[in-house]
Amino acid sequence: MLDKIINWAQKEDAVKALILTGSRARNEVVDFLADYDIAVLTTNSDTYTQNNLWLKAIGTPWVVLTDRIRCVDGTEYPTRLIIFDGGVKVDFAFFGIDMLENMGSQSDSYQRFARGYKVLLDKDGLTNNLQVTPLKKAISKKPSQQEFEAVVNEFFFEVYHVAKYLHRNDLWFVKFRDWATKEFLLRMIEWHEKAQHGWDYNTYYLGVYMPLWVGKDTWQALQKTYGHFDAQDSWQALMATVELFRKVATQTAKLLNYQYPVDVDKNIMSFVQTLVTKK
Repeated sequence: MLDKIINWAQKEDAVKALILTGSRARNEVVDFLADYDIAVLTTNSDTYTQNNLWLKAIGTPWVVLTDRIRCVDGTEYPTRLIIFDGGVKVDFAFFGIDMLENMGSQSDSYQRFARGYKVLLDKDGLTNNLQVTPLKKAISKKPSQQEFEAVVNEFFFEVYHVAKYLHRNDLWFVKFRDWATKEFLLRMIEWHEKAQHGWDYNTYYLGVYMPLWVGKDTWQALQKTYGHFDAQDSWQALMATVELFRKVATQTAKLLNYQYPVDVDKNIMSFVQTLVTKK
């Protein structure tokens, strides 16, 4: 795929450089499904964003999404997110050739390159002076007692709703509210791991690579937290979700020397049990 992209770019007068970013540019182990993240430095991005005909010179696109990178300073850059034939995904981001000169240490582009990059093509030496200091290892902020309690409260708020709609046998909405419980469960699992291993411990994002960074007991317990599109199975999954959340939250509270909101847990789960007996 990279050869095809480079061959295409060499024939395009408006394309001056290609830079590979993302996991494939870093010293990470990647599988065949890893995306190709390509920064395209061009004198005219409209050539590639007004239509998608140019993609055929690289491969046969199955799906093309039009999007933009929205930077914290308000600047936007057009992108094309493509799945080519064979299931190969490539994300193109189009930048002006002055982007490298204007790239400050706080810019989104700097952050992207500082995580690792490889120059694939440079027709005019634009990248000769590209010096990006690798980012320091990210250190998460330890939650306060109030932030910790807020996650516990929000988790049980959503547990209430899952039970409510399970009682009504409204299974589609059950799944919708159940995902909210999983978001707060994930937050607590991340805090639990960081409280044990240090606040620079890498928990990635959205549960990616979870088997690599989460404890074995937690990983095994997670297997029971997702139910089928079935009321009885969903009840069991809800109870498993609560049990796991309670376990990691109470352990996290102990590690942080915080108080676990026992009354919140007790009151909500007492009510949930009444719904279980009425189902």
